[in-house]
Amino acid sequence: MFVETLIIGNGFAGRTVAHGLTGPCLIVERGEKFNIFERRARFNAMEKADRHDALIRRSYESVHAFNMPEELPPDCASDYILVDGGCSNHWGGLSFRLSASMFDQTADGFRWPFDFQTLQPHYRNAERLLRISADPRDPDERNSLSEIQGTHRWHQALSPYFPQAYIGAQAHNLSVENLDGQGLCMGAGDCELCPMDAKTRSLHIRNNAQVMNEVLVDHLRFEDGKAVEAICQTPKGPLSIRFNRVVIAAHGVESLKLLWKSNLPPQTPKAFIGRYCQDHAVAELACHLPKAKIPFFQVNTAAQVVIPELSGELDGIEYTTLGLMTSASNAALAGALDLKKMNSWAVQESVEELAGTLSLYILLEIPPQWDVSLFYEGGAVRMDTDGYHGNKHRYDAVIAAIYAKMEALGVLPVREAEQAHYQNAFGTHHLVGMLNMSAGDNAVVDKDFRVKGTENVYVAGSSLFPRCGSRNPTVTVVALALMLANTLNERA
Repeated sequence: MFVETLIIGNGFAGRTVAHGLTGPCLIVERGEKFNIFERRARFNAMEKADRHDALIRRSYESVHAFNMPEELPPDCASDYILVDGGCSNHWGGLSFRLSASMFDQTADGFRWPFDFQTLQPHYRNAERLLRISADPRDPDERNSLSEIQGTHRWHQALSPYFPQAYIGAQAHNLSVENLDGQGLCMGAGDCELCPMDAKTRSLHIRNNAQVMNEVLVDHLRFEDGKAVEAICQTPKGPLSIRFNRVVIAAHGVESLKLLWKSNLPPQTPKAFIGRYCQDHAVAELACHLPKAKIPFFQVNTAAQVVIPELSGELDGIEYTTLGLMTSASNAALAGALDLKKMNSWAVQESVEELAGTLSLYILLEIPPQWDVSLFYEGGAVRMDTDGYHGNKHRYDAVIAAIYAKMEALGVLPVREAEQAHYQNAFGTHHLVGMLNMSAGDNAVVDKDFRVKGTENVYVAGSSLFPRCGSRNPTVTVVALALMLANTLNERA
């Protein structure tokens, strides 16, 4: 079998590259096709205490033995799934752009090879592909398909303390325009497994490419610096696919494994493959806004409030604070309750004041300098997290800074609700940066998305990021995939 362009992976990265290509291509995807509604029923039938534990991944178990994800260490909570469309089947839909400061680095080893403005038009196209809904107050001036309704109520409630706060953009379809098989959001709910299939998944990105499911690319075969053949496994036996060029767009861990198992040219910087894994760490906090009446649930989709006043960068760590738009946790409410008023029999007043209690979710950058690394040993992927554990104490200063910002704004911290998850583990299912395309000598991929030392091997996906910061990578993954498609079209 021969194809002009082979794309490995049918997730957001792979499907977007295929969407933007003008020539023929073939997508091979190791995962089988499945029914998203059947998986939702399977997930809901499970007994579980935590909706974000490994039961999520069990809902997407593949029927094939060769689709067993690598086992990550207990201190990394970013397990992943290997079915058609990949991890996009189970993301929440929060759709950030990276902050502009990520593109202003001075150290070449972690500096993007282009500036923020170069990426801007691709961001705008990506947001349309993802059917983004957004708050008109979003400072990134999103190219949204729909406006989130009810945002003015949140602005009004939070503005005495957080005048810059806005509802984070969501890839939740709120428009009947050109639905093309995607469902319509009916309001706040369980977006990870949306009952309406209204959250944008990679399979909603349309293209004319042929997709071959249940094809695992084990490795590439090179001849004199050029990849010429993909050696594959299928349920029916081995398969060989020859090509002129190949785009590796599999999950980050699986992309690494594919390259490690290939006879890469000597010019490829193998020593840097798997380095600088970033992901995110997490803390949960809470605060009380005196006299505020927070309008919980009162927008027309599930969302989070981005609070710039409680976000920033400290000691090389970017952090983003999200206000949760569901009722505050029991610990937050208990900590905010005014016991003096309760003991004075002002029960109604005490309870009504709880309406100003807000739970917070803090996304914490894992800087690439900490060098969390993956490597291949004994036929399996291993992870070195020593750099994380040696530096995680720095997050304590970030949390202290957030509390200080609260107090300066007249906001009351509810310290009893603090959960410093970062002390034990990290992971938000965003394994980023292990094939970085930095401007430095440590880059594995060059500015044209090509693996260094090769003639025709390109990479798409979040593993390219030299620095991600504290923001979710999906919109940037799609924007970069569009940028790669343009590059390939120019070289066709």
